[in-house]
Amino acid sequence: MLRRSVRLGFVLLATGAGLILGAAERAPVRGGANSATIVAARPAAPTVEQGEIDGAKFTIARPVRWNHRLLLLAHGLRAESSPLVADLFPEHLAYKTLLDEGWIVAKTSYRRNGLIVADAIADLDALRAYIARADGEPERVLVEGESMGGLIATLIAERTPDYDAQGHPAYTGAVAIGAALSVREPNSTLGLSLHPKIPVIFLTNQSELEGPQKYVESFRPQDRSDIRPVLFRVSRSGHVNVNQRERLAALHALVAWIDEGREKLPRPPEGQNVFDATVRPAPQPSQVARQPDGRGFTAQVIEVSAGYGNLFINAQPADFEAAGIRPMVWFQLKVGEKTFRVRYGRDFDSVKRGEWVVFPNADGFTWLARNLGDAAGSAGLKLGDAVTLRRYDNAASSGAGSAETGER
Repeated sequence: MLRRSVRLGFVLLATGAGLILGAAERAPVRGGANSATIVAARPAAPTVEQGEIDGAKFTIARPVRWNHRLLLLAHGLRAESSPLVADLFPEHLAYKTLLDEGWIVAKTSYRRNGLIVADAIADLDALRAYIARADGEPERVLVEGESMGGLIATLIAERTPDYDAQGHPAYTGAVAIGAALSVREPNSTLGLSLHPKIPVIFLTNQSELEGPQKYVESFRPQDRSDIRPVLFRVSRSGHVNVNQRERLAALHALVAWIDEGREKLPRPPEGQNVFDATVRPAPQPSQVARQPDGRGFTAQVIEVSAGYGNLFINAQPADFEAAGIRPMVWFQLKVGEKTFRVRYGRDFDSVKRGEWVVFPNADGFTWLARNLGDAAGSAGLKLGDAVTLRRYDNAASSGAGSAETGER
């Protein structure tokens, strides 16, 4: 069963960290006896449609003029207790660029959370079919998947392609980011054949190269050399720890491969078989409000990850340094009347389960999270809220050995 709801013409407002949704600006103009309201000129925004197909929620972002190309997004593993959300961010650089180029970008929540592979593929197929009925058959369809979604994208790439009446394959390529290739769905016969039928690029952090590298190296000489899968390494540890420019570069490389041939792919250095796709973010002017005594600052929540409750704040490493908040020490997080104890770490595993942590993300800003917990829910935070981060007044409170973690 399909339920549709359409939300049209949102405006993208630029910030230093990216783009946020907002309303069109209107300025009253008065002159003599006449008055008028002028709507500030802005680039035409994409339209966003939200709905549901067979229990799976979807979000579709459509450009002003479609180029008959479609990007479908496959998300990773989510807790079974989390709400179903098709959390598409059209303002993110990679997707905004594709939308500006004329692509449709769409995402499904899948029909349920938890470990889901076969049904997730069916939900992606259903979303693709819905878009084809509503907008016409696309000429190019890419799948971008993260973690478990990377496995799903790879499995789609391994299927024998279906073709439409114009001879276009149902899917033409895949980007698998941090692909969890070892995941197996219980009671399922679906598994990897290691032989993709369409081009695949694995975009992988240096700490997780083993699985994708083995997949790429397993490609047999008798298979079609023009679709031999490709591995892009990101010289940064973590899981799906890639930034928007790295993601966009992989998508553009895949499009060039499909449109113009494998020779258009970037080449690894001589003597290496992996291309380094790392793009290091350039520091930006500080966006935080520093406290008068220099011991802290106030930042803003600029993204909340659906299903996890992790928060993206517009603080940069230089902001922590200026406040004297050093790596691997604890500091105070103030949200209204609540105070939490947070560690400035390297990743989620810098703290125990349930403890609070901040660490730099691949785009140069900061994640604020609880390890295996819901930071947004715990602190009652939402997009646009302010948070204050402050160094403790004494060294004992900030010691790395303390086990104290909760709200005060």
